[in-house]
Amino acid sequence: MSNNFDPNIPSTGPNSPSIEGAFTTIRIAEQPALGKSNLVINGGKSFDIDVAWHITGNLTPLWLTALSVDTKNWVVTAYANPRGPGNGLTLGSVDVPIAGPPFTDNVAYNAKITVPANTLPEEDPGNPQNSGVYQLTVTAFLDSDLGAVGFDMMGVADFPLVKVENPI
Repeated sequence: MSNNFDPNIPSTGPNSPSIEGAFTTIRIAEQPALGKSNLVINGGKSFDIDVAWHITGNLTPLWLTALSVDTKNWVVTAYANPRGPGNGLTLGSVDVPIAGPPFTDNVAYNAKITVPANTLPEEDPGNPQNSGVYQLTVTAFLDSDLGAVGFDMMGVADFPLVKVENPI
């Protein structure tokens, strides 16, 4: 899983300014679940994408307090991009309250996106239009209205490839 957050200002010492983000959980959950996460998805049933992330560093309280004046929610969105033929699509989006202030120097968030049944087509050997293999990507975005400099926050995480297969 690749995992990137912006801004990314790592600490260079005990009193240096810092703010970083990281996804701590990204998983696909089907019901009934086999193990902790699935890479083969039954396209005929809905499934959940569970996401958790945190923002850390001594700039976190200042940054989140400033953004929370005009922005009340993180927007968490999941996308599917086919590997091979097929069209990319948005799987779903949820708003997650920014909460606070006050904020600490380690703030955690989580979200669940439920993907409806029959959203991702499986491979059809007689139809070369869908591969049934997808790269899933999740973004967590916090908008900024603080002027020309980009104070927006965004995390991006890619899943391993998944295969959509209806068992019947």
